[in-house]
Amino acid sequence: MSDGQEDLERLIDSLGDALVAVDRAGRVTRLSSRAQALSGMPAAEAQGKPLSEVVRIVAAEDRRTLDDLVARALRGEAVARSPGAHALLVAKGGAEHAVVDTAVPLRDESGAVSGALLVLRDTGPERAAEEERARLQAQLVFSERMASMGTLSGGLAHEINNPLASVLANLDLLRQELAKALPDTAHTRDLLEAVAEAHRGADRVAKIVRGLKVFSRGLDERRRPLDVAQVAEQVLHLLANELRHRARVVRDFQPAPLVEASEAHLGQVLVNLILNAAQSIPEGEADGNEVRVSVRPGRGGEVMLEVRDTGAGMPPEVLARVFDPFFTTRPVGSGSGLGLSICHGIVTSLGGRIEAESTPGRGSAFRVTLPTSTGEPAQASAPAPTGEARRGRILLVEDDALVARAVRRTLSREHEVVVVETGRAALEAIAGAKFDLVISDLMMPEMTGMDLHAELLRTHPEVAKGMVFFSGGAFTDAAREFLRRVPNPQIEKPFDPQQLRELIRRLLTT
Repeated sequence: MSDGQEDLERLIDSLGDALVAVDRAGRVTRLSSRAQALSGMPAAEAQGKPLSEVVRIVAAEDRRTLDDLVARALRGEAVARSPGAHALLVAKGGAEHAVVDTAVPLRDESGAVSGALLVLRDTGPERAAEEERARLQAQLVFSERMASMGTLSGGLAHEINNPLASVLANLDLLRQELAKALPDTAHTRDLLEAVAEAHRGADRVAKIVRGLKVFSRGLDERRRPLDVAQVAEQVLHLLANELRHRARVVRDFQPAPLVEASEAHLGQVLVNLILNAAQSIPEGEADGNEVRVSVRPGRGGEVMLEVRDTGAGMPPEVLARVFDPFFTTRPVGSGSGLGLSICHGIVTSLGGRIEAESTPGRGSAFRVTLPTSTGEPAQASAPAPTGEARRGRILLVEDDALVARAVRRTLSREHEVVVVETGRAALEAIAGAKFDLVISDLMMPEMTGMDLHAELLRTHPEVAKGMVFFSGGAFTDAAREFLRRVPNPQIEKPFDPQQLRELIRRLLTT
């Protein structure tokens, strides 16, 4: 073989496409190295065989198309399969390849057609790359949708919490006043029960809205001592509708120490684990299935959280990759494949561990082990003051009239409450009169509660130090940083009227 022929051979073998040459009778005369790999047949074995025995196409229609391409090439035409069309080729060893094919005539020195050259391109890698791009695009869309949901949920929580605060406070007051004003009759008891049912319904809404904090964009990442069972209960309320049609929910909450964590991040872990458990069980089979959420003390000063289900379970090869980023067995577009990976990252950042076990057909269990907190519980659980509270003069800064009236009704029996709608009006009121306490909404138009606090620090520092802040759930980065920085008491809407009264009593007693 001459040097030129050797160079040509190397060039042909280096091509990514598979080349198969046939003579005018349709028998194979040459296979490139790529064609040998694709067909699973060495060149020596393929030599002289009919093309159909070397390039084995599965579908009869695709075989007819290939025969037609070769026949037309032998008539002197250069032809290709229709754009986007693929044929399935089965190699000698059984491997399958999706290919697109082109046929061109081969000519001798006189220019006469001496055979045909079939060019086969394995589209498997291209299709896999396209599918991967589609998967990543779907994950990007899903992530953007979740980010939008986070922004929406924060604003939604704020819009719900303000009127809900008014509803709960007024129902609480109505219950007390009806009990005092009406005689103890069956009718009165029915009315009181109706009010109590309305209160329970509104309180259920409040718990669901509190659960939305898990999805809120720009989560408050402050770590503080948390009761894991309490956070689990909030998440179970949030996911109640997803669970009720799939499984019975069993709560196994044993007394356990507090853990040091961000409520939003711990909630995010619980949402992912409980939602995964629910979605492993088909809808309509609640009577025969169970999702068990357990919290108990662990060994060596740890707290153990476990979510166990009786769902489909996972085979070992899936279980081995369950915490890998972007790994999912769900259809494209129905999940990001990031949930359990994020759980692993959060738990690890808290100094904990997360483990999984699963048996196909019997269910799965995810165990989270977290170190206990060394800090004190949150301020809301502080004991009531022992001294005698005095009647105070309180300035309430609240731009929502419903909330303002509800707070005034809650406190006006024990204190004088002056209401203003803006921070500017609050500054004017403080400049002209003395107040024992200022309660301010955090997020208001024009002048926020943060701006008011900053101005009062300059002009009336003692008043600023004693401010109480209301929060409806919509936070900016500046607001989160502010709440981390200041020691002032904070009350979330919807507020508990009794806790609000106790807080004011404590502040006016000290």
